[in-house]
Amino acid sequence: MTGQVPERPDAAVREEPAPPLADLPYGPEPAPAGPSAPPAGAARQRLHPLTPLLESFRFFAAAAAAVGIQVFTSQNFLFAVYVAVAAAVVGGIASLIALQYRGFVIWGPELHIYSGVLTRSHRTVPLDRLQSVDLVRPLRARPFGLAQLNIEVAGGDGTDARLAYLKVDRALALRAELLAIAGRPIAAAPEPEADAAPAEAAAPAEAGPGALIPPVPVRRLAVASLLEALPVQVTALAVFGTAFAVTGYFFGFSTVATTVWFGFLAPALLGYVQSTVATVNRFLRNCRFRLSRDGGSLLVERGLTDTSHETVPVDRVTAVNFDEPVLWRSRQWRRVEVWTAAVAQQGGGAVKSTMMLPVGDPGQVALVAAESVPELPSVFAVERPPRRARWRMPVAWKRTGAALDERVFVVRHGVLVNTYVAVPYARIQSVRVVQGPFQRLQGLATVRAMTAGGLGHDAVARHRDVREAVAMAAELRERADAAAALERPRLS
Repeated sequence: MTGQVPERPDAAVREEPAPPLADLPYGPEPAPAGPSAPPAGAARQRLHPLTPLLESFRFFAAAAAAVGIQVFTSQNFLFAVYVAVAAAVVGGIASLIALQYRGFVIWGPELHIYSGVLTRSHRTVPLDRLQSVDLVRPLRARPFGLAQLNIEVAGGDGTDARLAYLKVDRALALRAELLAIAGRPIAAAPEPEADAAPAEAAAPAEAGPGALIPPVPVRRLAVASLLEALPVQVTALAVFGTAFAVTGYFFGFSTVATTVWFGFLAPALLGYVQSTVATVNRFLRNCRFRLSRDGGSLLVERGLTDTSHETVPVDRVTAVNFDEPVLWRSRQWRRVEVWTAAVAQQGGGAVKSTMMLPVGDPGQVALVAAESVPELPSVFAVERPPRRARWRMPVAWKRTGAALDERVFVVRHGVLVNTYVAVPYARIQSVRVVQGPFQRLQGLATVRAMTAGGLGHDAVARHRDVREAVAMAAELRERADAAAALERPRLS
């Protein structure tokens, strides 16, 4: 048949033997295996004996309140004595049992944390991926000289790994040891001073030798906290008062007052209490704020009741926020927050930022911005969306915009709190152009730049012209690739 090669009958079939197997596989030598779990006989380092009791503080506080109400109503003081003795015995036994199964072991480049009695847990923290180790001293632990360590790991779920509670000097030594194993040694942090008297605590502290900015004055922080919370509360009061006056005029004030009290006023009063408590907590959390730099990290110390010592690695910063509440604008005050890859990867919607400056003037804001991201400006000129998009956000249109700065992608949003979000190009992982049905009718689109870490904080330029949005996305991707290629190691 055409196309077939005739076989040669004289051609012998030759069989070649297979080559011998090599002693070792071809290719690069395998990396040495990492350390396994510590052996069963490895001694665990124990936490402080008061740890179980301090972690059950809320339960004991609720029980004490219930007993106090019972004693007040029945005048049976012997009942309180019995309950206190029973709680002390049960709590002591439970603490002794819990301590037998809690502890940690540093084995090679890994930290192993053990916990649980009925359901035991063994967590392994790879220290070569360690981002920061924060020292926190809650109010309930400070009288006993105790502290806890919050450990953040790249790719992890926030501060799930924590060691609570340890003596302060031991916690500082362990923090330095963990950072040294991770190859990120820092200068020895000064041991926190003994709790000062309230009058001395309210006085402004002196700036340390490594401080980047002077300590935030307590008076400025108090005024800023009040001015930030005031617009929301005044607006709610105005809306509530107007509704009450209108309905009372038509249906009678006595009838409306009874209905409003049970249906609206009581829940609103609870909301006001919660808002006030949140404002006070924010003020206490940011008191005695200090910011300093140590190598490639920024050190944040703050807190009046619950104190914390946080470490922010500059090479992990994915975005910088500049917030300007409406009543701060006449004073030119602004707040600066940063987002890092480790914090942005927290699950369950518990995403949070790290405070870098609770309130500051333009000079301080510019200094903190440049320290967070090298050569980052603090003032940006953004372009508003097209006028045909104004009906979609009639109040916020004038304060919405986006811009491609020389080093960062900037978006602006907010009404009562005017916010600028600056994302370095090297931290952008992907860019999307989204267009809804009504946006298609108007020729609009939204550009979303997703940062390294992937969850919780993206830069969104809303309602741009569709041609501008496509061009902006292409330019963002090009600048992100060029900036990330220059990084060693590459984060995004």
